[in-house]
Amino acid sequence: MGVYINFSTPVEGDFEINTSKIFDQPFTRYPKEVVEKIKKTLPRFKEKFSTMVVCGMGGSSLGAKTIDSFARAFNEADHGLVFLDNVDPTLVKQILESLDWKNTVFCFVSKSGTTLETVVFLNLVLEELRRRNLPVEEHIIFVGDRGKSFEEMANSLGCEFFEIPSDVDGRFSVLTSTGLVPSFFADFDIDELWEGAREVLRDQSEDNPAIKLAKYKMDNYLNKGRSVSVMFTYGNYLFPFSFWYSQLWAESLGKEGKGQTPLKALGTVDQHSLVQLFREGPDDKVYQFVKAREIKWDTQLPEHTQILDYIANKKVSEIFRALYEGTKEALIQTGRPVISIELDRYSAFNLGYLFMLYMLATVAAAQILGINPFGQPGVELGKRIAKERLQKGL
Repeated sequence: MGVYINFSTPVEGDFEINTSKIFDQPFTRYPKEVVEKIKKTLPRFKEKFSTMVVCGMGGSSLGAKTIDSFARAFNEADHGLVFLDNVDPTLVKQILESLDWKNTVFCFVSKSGTTLETVVFLNLVLEELRRRNLPVEEHIIFVGDRGKSFEEMANSLGCEFFEIPSDVDGRFSVLTSTGLVPSFFADFDIDELWEGAREVLRDQSEDNPAIKLAKYKMDNYLNKGRSVSVMFTYGNYLFPFSFWYSQLWAESLGKEGKGQTPLKALGTVDQHSLVQLFREGPDDKVYQFVKAREIKWDTQLPEHTQILDYIANKKVSEIFRALYEGTKEALIQTGRPVISIELDRYSAFNLGYLFMLYMLATVAAAQILGINPFGQPGVELGKRIAKERLQKGL
């Protein structure tokens, strides 16, 4: 098992790094008590229910959504996850109407317990469970900070509650209850996930790949004017990782007039939509290619093919690899800075490695920029305006 990282140009940048501060972060601590409680408590939910609906916003759902998608590439699970992570009225109605409620448990995730959208979902679900005469305490799990609304609701309703450490920001919480509760329910190996995360923590020097990643991206941003950070994931099952990454990078670093804008791309689809801009547009981007080498499920073309004879007898994975290599090499030959991150295969270990790699790289980049990577003051005004309008009846 492993993750292989290469840079198309040397890692440069004369940046002073205080590694002890980077690696001594709350999100690097293994949540032993939470894991033990998950293993003790969740089996009874898995015995009774086939589906978990994860209700949360941003960091409360993007990590679990990434895990769910990643697992589908290698794991045939008996339990599935559904996500309520947007208040799009059509989406909400269609998801709620499509559920087999007797076979569904709802997991509400919010550090504060007051996230507007998540509270909307909670009230809708509570009303429907009561209408159907289904026991609320058996169909709802809460995940949040201790002493906040969700723990109070769990106590009053008799529901299970799982703690998110109060000193771990939501977008850094994927390896806590936020991601581990849905992962365990969906038959994902949370021990292996943490093994991968620990692997990144073994070398706590400036040679750590997370430090190199941060230096490379910040050198391209600060010294070479590349203010856009492209995450080019090759494969539909890797694509949700780019959404998790985008929130992490944007919300942590976009402060005080600083920040490198994340841009998501999906291979091979976006070879036909974005690569023209990438190669011949402004040289203001640094590129991260992420791909798994070994594919579990594959298909082979026939011995005689129509139109293109050179694809005869080829596996779809061979064509996929050729297109990936072609696009990456074309950018390198154009002089674009490219980071290649290849997983030997889809696995819980490798995803845990990716999560920890990018969380550490984000903290290191913030240190280079001289900003606080935690908190998100820039989103509070919009929330306040929305609240005022709702209180005034729009």
